[in-house]
Amino acid sequence: QSQPVRNICHRGCLCGSRRCLIAISRPFPRGGSAMMRTSAILYFALWFATFEAVAGSYRYGTLSWKHVEAERPNTVEFELITAWTRSFKWVYVRQVDSPDGSVRTLDSPPIVGDVLRVTGLTFADETGTKSTEMGSSSIVVKTGDGAQYFVDVQVTAYSASEDWVMGNFTFRHSYATPYDANAPFIPLYPDGFSYEASTGAQLAANQPFKHTAWVATFEGCCRAAVDSNVNNRGKPYKVHTMLDLTDRNNAPAARTLPVVTVPVAASADPMDQPMFYVMAKDQFTLGRMDPKAMSSQSSNFPGDDDIAAPLRYKLATAMDLHLAPDMYTQAAGVTVHSDSGMVTVTTNGAAPGFRQVAIVVDSGSSRTVIDMMVRVIPAACQPMPVNTSGVAYMGEMKAREMKMGWVGYGLSVPIWVASPCSAPDIVLNYVFASLSVEASSASANGIVYNSEPGGLDSQGMPMGAMLGSMAMDAIVDVRLTLDNPFSAHRPGHDAAVNKANRDYTNAPGAQALWDDGYRPVLMQGKTLADLDERALSATISFAAFNMNSGTGGAAVYMWVKRGSAEPAITEFAISTTEEEEEAAQRAGFMRLDTNVNEQSSSPDDVYVWYKKGSGAAITHVTLVDDALEGPFSGADFMPIAGYPNTAMEKRNLNSGTEMRKLFMYVKKAPQERVQRILHWVPQMAGHYIFCYSGSVLSDSSLASTQRCIDMDIRLDAVPSFVALPAQQTLMGKVLTFWVQFDDINHPDAEVMIGMDATQGQTLAGARFVGEPMHQVIDAATKRTMRMVEWFPDATYGGFDGKACFTAMNSDSDGATPASGCVDIRVERCKWFVQTEDTLIQIAARFASNWLQIWHFNPEILHPDSALPPSNEIWIGHLYEIEPNDVLSVLAERFGTSIRHIQLNNWGLSEQLTVGQHICIIPNSCVTAEHVVRT
Repeated sequence: QSQPVRNICHRGCLCGSRRCLIAISRPFPRGGSAMMRTSAILYFALWFATFEAVAGSYRYGTLSWKHVEAERPNTVEFELITAWTRSFKWVYVRQVDSPDGSVRTLDSPPIVGDVLRVTGLTFADETGTKSTEMGSSSIVVKTGDGAQYFVDVQVTAYSASEDWVMGNFTFRHSYATPYDANAPFIPLYPDGFSYEASTGAQLAANQPFKHTAWVATFEGCCRAAVDSNVNNRGKPYKVHTMLDLTDRNNAPAARTLPVVTVPVAASADPMDQPMFYVMAKDQFTLGRMDPKAMSSQSSNFPGDDDIAAPLRYKLATAMDLHLAPDMYTQAAGVTVHSDSGMVTVTTNGAAPGFRQVAIVVDSGSSRTVIDMMVRVIPAACQPMPVNTSGVAYMGEMKAREMKMGWVGYGLSVPIWVASPCSAPDIVLNYVFASLSVEASSASANGIVYNSEPGGLDSQGMPMGAMLGSMAMDAIVDVRLTLDNPFSAHRPGHDAAVNKANRDYTNAPGAQALWDDGYRPVLMQGKTLADLDERALSATISFAAFNMNSGTGGAAVYMWVKRGSAEPAITEFAISTTEEEEEAAQRAGFMRLDTNVNEQSSSPDDVYVWYKKGSGAAITHVTLVDDALEGPFSGADFMPIAGYPNTAMEKRNLNSGTEMRKLFMYVKKAPQERVQRILHWVPQMAGHYIFCYSGSVLSDSSLASTQRCIDMDIRLDAVPSFVALPAQQTLMGKVLTFWVQFDDINHPDAEVMIGMDATQGQTLAGARFVGEPMHQVIDAATKRTMRMVEWFPDATYGGFDGKACFTAMNSDSDGATPASGCVDIRVERCKWFVQTEDTLIQIAARFASNWLQIWHFNPEILHPDSALPPSNEIWIGHLYEIEPNDVLSVLAERFGTSIRHIQLNNWGLSEQLTVGQHICIIPNSCVTAEHVVRT
């Protein structure tokens, strides 16, 4: 909802250590809602006593743009990505609710979903070399044509351990012209082109011009003083982008973590120096192809139109950043590969500390600047990304992994970080962003992030994505079953309520869960050896903990399933009221639908809730009966409470009764190793990156070097038919061939192949043989193959047609299937001998006689000789049509009928063509009468 800065009224007061409210009246455009048309009053809280400013907390910035279709021409959408010090006393435009339900104040640090106004007390003047008077508010994006926009940052990521917050700000702006200015030039014309000078309007229409691009900037003062040795400490920052809409339709979008940590190298060997990638991509070119420069910043000169505009990277200079030479110094020992964006930091012998690094990415006339920080730390005890075997990545995989995925299909990537030392908790820092999005389906922001409380476990993730937790033998699923054991009905037992009914006898569902790998949570002192899995329903009550004990209700058992390679349960909660149920549901918990107080004397419905979030995985669940076992004091176990309950007061599972008190405790996996799994079902085609680093919670200087997952997401088009050469066979000879369709290479994408009766010819008796076969062609393509078998009988001589097939994805939901056809030809006048065939049998198939067939096959020495199977024999005469031939005359000449000729020539019409070959089986006895003897 960002608007150009205009008619802004400031009111302020110096409040000492108390808060001061600044009211800003800000008009909205016409045509909106009544609320939008009304001037919005934003209340800002600042700590004037300390005179702290946003200008001193800047850490990272990049500004890009893309052309959008709008009512006004030359409209672009800008996206500014920035990162700042999180602990700064921020000015909130909007605060979202805390995911744990706790109260937030203006002193609370930002979280995902908050909107922050970038403002402050000291700012750069127009020259960018010094600060203006305290209290002026002019940190804006300037579009280059006189317009400027206040910056409201929507938070998409943050790191508590590294003290940064990152977010984006998008707005649209329309230019009067597609570029800033132009100037005549005389190019060297290619062959076939020339330029002839003229005058007046004709000259303007034909004169070649070179364009000057618009330059949009975001600037202010000053850079964060993260340490005393960082280059450009306290100096102005300035990121910009360049645009000429006749040449490019976007500037490359770029992302990294705001701070990338690298270790001191063990030697001076170039291979030992740490490296990472700056991830940048053209926003409209899908896959990994180079974009095109449409005009190369010129008019009336076709020689440089539509040429490749690959992304090119370089370290920025003060001139590149449009800063004075003394306002920017390049970091020492940093290089960037011009083609790939791989950044190498020479750290052998380097002192630990921060480096400020700016990188320019050019594509044709468009430009993007990435302004970031690199932190050098000692190599000892630095966490590092590892694979699921715990082995550190090497080579290219250490910095970047390329993945391919498809819209609508799940993509899973393990995200593991481990420390070589005995480290305390490691936390995961990450950035998930779209670098390019399919133009036809792009939303206004390109990617929509989770901001509802239920999605905040995967903060900063796009819709359809989750960051699950993993651990060795973690609890990955939980179930409840009911029982009405015989022991509950013994005289004097407190469970007399169930005595009158026999619900849940024999522990229904218990055996099925056991067979599926679930195990019950046991009473203290019991083991699985106390159960007889062959008589589970009779023995489970002796060992499994009854969560409804002492209430007179049905027995309730909890079952857990363990796993090491799938998302684990990270939280439990217990509800006893509708309000708690609603709160847990909003926070993304799932409810186990069995009432723990089933059939009990309690008036409360007690439910257990669980969540597969992004926190530490739960590895143990314990249930405790205080009356029998006393208060529980297991090391590292936490009690389960209601939701929300920030005090973590444990909740009685027998709520609503004065009977025994039963409590639930859990233990979580230690976090010296981060084990997460990124699972995402993409909603739009495009190019996406997930960059991550693990940092030690108690020492933010210990962090792994950034590693990025580079994801190329494509639309799942209908399967494509793989063309086959024409298939040829004989009557009587089984024809087999493979029908093949190519589709996406995804395990969940199953292609179903069928026969198409709507086009081509129907082959009588054709069928598929065996199960479908699969072949991986490349990383993007999987081929599905089905074998077709067809036996052409005696009526198919001369067949020349198409057999057609369809293919569709198993989940295509009514989409038009793909199709493809195979050309098939059956030779005329030949039969493929079958086992035990005789001349008499073959003659009968073609309404002929054995003598005639013997006559056409002189290699058969005796008519009673056995015919070898698989031999080819003639069954008639191959006749070439001559001028004036018609079927009736031919039938009379050869002593047969028109019908008989057509039966031996598939699809033969009465319209004959000179030179055409047909099969004729003459009747020798009849034709002999027409022989004239002389």
